[in-house]
Amino acid sequence: MRYTVHWTGPSGPSKEPHDLGARAAERAMTFASMGASDVYVETSDGRVFRAPAQMAALVQYAQTADAE
Repeated sequence: MRYTVHWTGPSGPSKEPHDLGARAAERAMTFASMGASDVYVETSDGRVFRAPAQMAALVQYAQTADAE
């Protein structure tokens, strides 16, 4: 499964693709802790997980999705 981390920083909106949900969650938490706004991870099947509140749910979802 593909995951895309989205965030808004001082230079505007950005995004970063990842192949593993755990890595996407880690990067989203990094951006959120650095003060970025509107940080979320979008999965290739259209699900959206907002950082930091839903990162545990993303990791749990990814454990199943990435194993397939």
